[in-house]
Formats: sequence, C-alpha cells, structure tokens
Amino acid sequence: MASETKAPAPDRNLRAPKLKLPPGATDCHFHIYGPQKRFPLAQSRGHQMEDSTLQDLLALQKALGLSRGVVTQSFQNGYMYEFMLHALTSEPERLRGVTSPAPDITDGELDILAKAGVVGMRFARRSTPELDLRTLQRGLERGWHPQYFLTNADDIAAWGDQILAQPGRFVLDNLGNPPPAKGVNSEEFRFVRRCLDTGRCWVKLTARFSQQENFPFDDILPFVHHVVERYPDRILWGSDWPHPGYSKPMPNDADLVDLVSIWVPDEARRRKLFVDNPAELFGFPAFR
Repeated sequence: MASETKAPAPDRNLRAPKLKLPPGATDCHFHIYGPQKRFPLAQSRGHQMEDSTLQDLLALQKALGLSRGVVTQSFQNGYMYEFMLHALTSEPERLRGVTSPAPDITDGELDILAKAGVVGMRFARRSTPELDLRTLQRGLERGWHPQYFLTNADDIAAWGDQILAQPGRFVLDNLGNPPPAKGVNSEEFRFVRRCLDTGRCWVKLTARFSQQENFPFDDILPFVHHVVERYPDRILWGSDWPHPGYSKPMPNDADLVDLVSIWVPDEARRRKLFVDNPAELFGFPAFR
C-alpha cells in the first residue's frame, strides 16, 4: 500500500528568472504526476503526491524561458509509463523521456516507448538491489542510454564496476549524489570523476544533493565548479520539478534557474549546459 506521507507541493508561483535562457534551453530532469484520475501513481510509492501534470509543466517552462525537457520516470510512478507516452506524443518536438522499465516489459512495449521519444532508462539500487543487465541490454539495442540514481558508497561498491563496464553513454543523477561534507576528494566523488574520465558519462547538475536548508546551497559549489571547469561538454541541468519528497523549504524554480549564474558564470559554458549538451545526448532536432 502507498505511504500516507503527503509530499509538499511545489511552489506554483510562476515567474521569470533574472537569467535569460538561450533559445533551445532544456530542463533535463523533471517529473510528471497525473492527473491521477487518469494516470494513477504506483501503489508502492513512498509519498502521496499532488497532481503536477503536463499542462502544469508546460506553463512552468514558458515562465522560465525553457524550450525543451526530459521527462524522468519517478519512483512514485513505479513501472507505469502511460503518463509518459501521453506527454511525449502530445509534445514530440519539445519532450524526450527516460523510463524505468519493468523486468518483464515486452519488446513491443519497448518499441512503442522508443517510437514515442524515450531515449534513456533509469536504474536505482533503492528499487532493485541487483542491476538488471538483461533489461539494460534490451535498452541499449534500441539506442537508449542508462541513467543511474546512486545515493552512497554502498551503491557504488555494488554497481560501480558494472556501470563502468557497460558500453556507450550513461548519465548520473544529481551529480552522483556525493556527500557535500566529505568534499571533492571523497570516494563517492572520485567515482564520479572516474565516470566522467571515460568520456561517455554525463552528469545532471541539480541542487537536490545539498545538505543546506536553502539558497545558495553553497556546500555543493566545489563539486559543481569542479565538473563545470573540467568537463563542460558533459554537464546537464535539471530542475527536479516538482521536487518529490523534498522536506526542506520549497524552492521557486525561477530561483533555481538563477542559481546557474553562480554555478556557470561563463556564457559559453551555460550554452553547453542548457542547449548543446542536451541536444547531443537526447537527440533533439536543431532548434527552430
């Protein structure tokens, strides 16, 4: 049964950020929930979620100046992907998807998802203790990249060698979730750097792994600045809207966009972050 814990709603005060985003700017990590009367969430979900629909997402993107986005299947969605099919086929130019495929998903379902605009598959040890190599291989055969949600050194010890052994491109959520208090020389961040040094890894810059209560989340600045300086072609930006299960003061997404001015002060690198890198990885067409 689902938990009775009600997750806080996102800040629905839509406003423009101070930072003007370039045409083609992409949010590479957000979720869609509902409307739950049509697209119910998983019974095994960790939180009771307020609807945050495709139409809510489109309104937010317009307010923030975003042109594109990557729908990421949430743990609250479980293995159910109908909401994603609806979103991707409603906005085929704007949206791509990263799904969480069930072990028993059929080839026909995978083909439908690929045709709709799914380009990646998400794996998390919190969901399945063993990395599902068979499903991963089936996704690779369709040109998908794996995306890994790692949370601690135990996850790296269990999956790290297998992640590095897989061919092709891959992505780490939340910059690999290194513990800020342990600094950039921690074993967790050393693994992130090993991944980036392959030349096949992308990392998503989000504020989610900060241990601070509020802006400017400067405990994660050393990690962000490290990858921005050394791996500018491998960075992506994600809002994590609507911030599922976030127990700290809820940020406004315009402020999260403005935070990028501190993270990536160089305009050329910001274009890589928002436009060029997402276009390369997710296969968006040339922006018109």
